[in-house]
Amino acid sequence: MSSLNLVEQSKHKHVGPTVRVLGVGSGSTVVYAAERLVELKRLNKLHPELLCVPTSFQSKQLIIDAGLRASDLDDLPELDPGSFASIDVTIDGADEVDAELNAIKGGGGAHLREKLVAAASKKLVLIADYRKDSEVLGEKWDKGVPVEVSPLAWSTIKRQLERFVPKSRVQGMTAEAVAAFEYNHPIAVLRQAVRKAGPVVTDNGNFILDVSMGKIYDPLAVEQLLKMVPGVIEVGIFSNMATEAWFGNEDGSITCRFPRSEMKKQD
Repeated sequence: MSSLNLVEQSKHKHVGPTVRVLGVGSGSTVVYAAERLVELKRLNKLHPELLCVPTSFQSKQLIIDAGLRASDLDDLPELDPGSFASIDVTIDGADEVDAELNAIKGGGGAHLREKLVAAASKKLVLIADYRKDSEVLGEKWDKGVPVEVSPLAWSTIKRQLERFVPKSRVQGMTAEAVAAFEYNHPIAVLRQAVRKAGPVVTDNGNFILDVSMGKIYDPLAVEQLLKMVPGVIEVGIFSNMATEAWFGNEDGSITCRFPRSEMKKQD
C-alpha cells in the first residue's frame, strides 16, 4: 500500500466541501496529503474558503506551495458557540498507535504544534503503515517518547525524568498502582542533529529528549508524569485524542480502526 493511496482514501472520507478548517500534519505523509488537496481543489471538491492549519514549518511551506490558504491556530474562531474546537478535522501521521489509538508522535520533532492543533480539532484521524500498529505503545517503536524541553536546563530535566519508576504517578509513588511502563527507570537521550553539529532544535527553539521506557501500559499516566517535570514543554504521547486510525497493509489493503473500548461498547 503506497502512502499516496492511504492518504487518498482517508482524505476522501474526511475532507470535502463541508470542511471549512483542516489541520495538516507533519512528516512524510503530509507531502502526499498536500498533493491530494491540490487535486481535490482542482475538482472543486473542497470548501471554497478552506483554511489549512499547519503543524510545522514543513507543512506550512507545503500548504503555501500548493496554493492553499494557511492559517495560524490563534487566528481561528470557535466553530460552535461554547465549543473549544476551531478545526473540523486534523489528519496526521504517527510513529506508533496502540489498540486504544493512543499514539507516540514527535519523531520529526513537531509534536508540540501537532498536539496544539489536535486538541483544537473536532476529530483527529491518524494515518500510518501497518508497521506502526501495535497492541501497546513501545512494542514496535524503540526510539523513545519524544519530550520537548527547555534548553536552559535540559541536563537537569534528563536526570529528573530518569528517576521515575514504573509505579510513579503524578501524586507520587503509589504502591498499589499497576506499572505504567516496562523499564525500571526511563533512559533519556538528547536528540542530535544529523547535518549539523549539536542537538536538534525544534521549530519552537527547544531541545528534544527521547525517553525510552520499554512498553507503555498506561499512556495517560506516563504522559501526565513526564509533563509534571519543570522545564518539559510537551510530551509526544497523544492519549485519548484520535477518533480513528488508517493503516496501509503490506498486501495493499487498508485497515480502519477505532479505539478498542469504543468497539466493545457497540457489541
